[in-house]
Amino acid sequence: MPVKTIAAILTQAETCRPVFDAAAAIAGEHGAHVIGLHGEVIDPPPVLSPLDLPDSSVISSLYDAAAERTGAIRKVFEDCGARSGVSYEWRPFKGSTGAANAGVIDSVRAADLVIAPQPQAGMVSEHDTVLFEGGRPVLFIPWIDKEFKAFKRVLIAWDGSRGATRSVFDALPLLEKATDIEIFSVQPKERDGQPGDMLSAEIAASLSRHGLNVTTRSQAKEGLPISAVLENRCSDFSADLMIMGAYGTSRIMERIFGGVTHVLLESMTVPVLMSR
Repeated sequence: MPVKTIAAILTQAETCRPVFDAAAAIAGEHGAHVIGLHGEVIDPPPVLSPLDLPDSSVISSLYDAAAERTGAIRKVFEDCGARSGVSYEWRPFKGSTGAANAGVIDSVRAADLVIAPQPQAGMVSEHDTVLFEGGRPVLFIPWIDKEFKAFKRVLIAWDGSRGATRSVFDALPLLEKATDIEIFSVQPKERDGQPGDMLSAEIAASLSRHGLNVTTRSQAKEGLPISAVLENRCSDFSADLMIMGAYGTSRIMERIFGGVTHVLLESMTVPVLMSR
């Protein structure tokens, strides 16, 4: 099934262009419509006047700053859209944390694909609501991307999990023009009496039936974190895209101990597609 609706999450004017470029490239291939989503959260801090009432000047300055940010992002988005030749629309949301997020999530759930910028430094959980509540695959675009590259060489981080399975099949429309796809497993474990490599072989055979050129590879951790092994393999394979499941453990555990999802979102060097 082709991609027909793309939700582009826009958080800053500085990262708007690479996100839109990725959305426009995919939209051009599939004849898709791009929706630019920006949620402006306005939660006044507990600054009180002598009468124990919210300070109106603080609230006013927050709304003015929000309007300025939204206007800057909209300008970049619409400038990109006007030059792209694809169908697009601008859809902003404003309000408290719950209200702004609810509007974005409602739009995300009606999309085939979500495209978002790599989270801001020190804010890996920035897009957690979209990942956990949206129910759609999210393609993260790294800060270092200056020009969108077609997904010709794709690395699939495969561990046989529910998240990895969803990610692989959610990504099928993006894999149609890939020339090389590698199913890569880090120290695969035996499951239900089957060797770990057999699980990779099964998903590779399934993708091959879709007419895709797929190979498998496994590697021991050799004392490295799994995230480092994946990043090294992306580099060695010259991957244009990595596909993986998101948050195999709880968000809290990942934040405390630095899980694979958390680390890769901080240090990603290629676009990463995640589902959960």
